[in-house]
Amino acid sequence: MKDSRIPEPVLTAMSEGTHIIRAYREHLGYSIEDLAVACGLAAEEIQNIESGLRYNKGYRDRIARSLSIPVGILEAESDISDAA
Repeated sequence: MKDSRIPEPVLTAMSEGTHIIRAYREHLGYSIEDLAVACGLAAEEIQNIESGLRYNKGYRDRIARSLSIPVGILEAESDISDAA
């Protein structure tokens, strides 16, 4: 995935297998707990998402807003899909 809106350190981390949300979170210097508080999810939910478990669009939107990134970047990521 090559998107000019994504910072190079995030792209590098993703190319090394890091989940896009974790790559952004770490790039911004947030801990899992920081992100959990910012988006209103449990730290365990963030860990599960970063491990590749499916999650719903509402979570994706909340995480994107908390990281100040366009939701479209997360929607375009093929390993992120809405929960059934």
